[in-house]
Amino acid sequence: MEKTILNFMLIVFMTYALINILLYFPRIIGWFASLKKQKRIINNQNERIAVVVPARNESKVIGSLLNSLEKQTYKNYDLYVVVKEENDPTIKIVEDRGGVCYVCTKQTCKGEALDYGFKKIINQKNKNYAGLVIVDADCILDEHFLEEMNNSLASGRKVFQARRIVKNYFYGNKNISTFVSSANGLIWTMMDEMGNRYKSEKNITQMTIGTGIMLRMDLVKELRGWPYKKTVTEDMEFMYDCSLKNIEIYYNSYCKIYVEEAPSLIMTNKRRTRWLKGLIDSNHIYSSKMDDKKSKITFKNKYYVNCLWFVFRYIGSMTVFSIANIVYYFYLRMINSTYMNIALMYSILGFLIIFMSFFILTLVCLIIDRKNIKLSFMKKVLLLFYHPFFYMGYIPIISKALVTKVSNKWDAIDRIEVKENA
Repeated sequence: MEKTILNFMLIVFMTYALINILLYFPRIIGWFASLKKQKRIINNQNERIAVVVPARNESKVIGSLLNSLEKQTYKNYDLYVVVKEENDPTIKIVEDRGGVCYVCTKQTCKGEALDYGFKKIINQKNKNYAGLVIVDADCILDEHFLEEMNNSLASGRKVFQARRIVKNYFYGNKNISTFVSSANGLIWTMMDEMGNRYKSEKNITQMTIGTGIMLRMDLVKELRGWPYKKTVTEDMEFMYDCSLKNIEIYYNSYCKIYVEEAPSLIMTNKRRTRWLKGLIDSNHIYSSKMDDKKSKITFKNKYYVNCLWFVFRYIGSMTVFSIANIVYYFYLRMINSTYMNIALMYSILGFLIIFMSFFILTLVCLIIDRKNIKLSFMKKVLLLFYHPFFYMGYIPIISKALVTKVSNKWDAIDRIEVKENA
């Protein structure tokens, strides 16, 4: 009987895991699209761009962003910052730099701040913008960022995304560039060079990120602002809506934005929890619309928007398999069964499959984005073994997000205060 139960669990869980990894295989092919250099497009027109920054209590970090804006090779832009409090020090900082500040006291999430700012800009009579760029206050822009955003307009698409790179590496401070920040920073490689790069070439809905992204003004007017305010991840809501409406997105690997990663595991887990909760909430909100027979969503868009669920099921099945076998091991040990060591071995096998899956993923990340991951060779080797354990931290986070209610609560996230250097 004990052997039958063990074999049953092995066959059922392994078969389910194999089916899901095979279903995810088309997405794996996209990992390697960035090995080929992206063709660069040039826009012969210098079109006016609006930079919109949602900046609730960001006065301590926004200075570096403003400095990077002043260093842009492309000068045909205006700056708009949306704050929450009328006495926010950010207002004076921005106005002293020639920017415009809007105060939205009723905002409860980033989506509401963006919606307020977008509507203010739309209603201006004396401004004619080609696109609106969303940038978070804690980011730093490459000097050619806006130049490349303008070039992206020549693609003819409606939405444009930059390449996100971890800025922690460049401060030369081991307290800021930690293994935690490096591990979590690999997510940008996965989303952009291992994901959005391929999707852009195939004109597939991309994983939209709420910083380093530009919308054409006609799309903003069509949307009547920014209507994505139901969850804490307004960018995930936007992704689902893009798939439903077949809104075409262009990813520009030459357009670079440097994003901040939390150096501590506590701060990082807070961010990971918020993002995953928003992703799952967005899926719940839009899944019925995608399944509607009247929906115009294409098969490829629906697949790529939802393919992350194959990973959740794959890892989830191996997690349950490992836990079930360790529980069964203790039971078999209590009754002194000869099969207890097999149960223990199966439990270890489930863990090793998860570890090796993340190990391979990490290795591909380190190879593809080797030029932008500013770590020594030895640190990269250590990261190769650390990151799989770090990624396993998503398992309890996802489990919790699946059973909790939809939320759009905008929790404050600690920022890193550093002295800007070259």
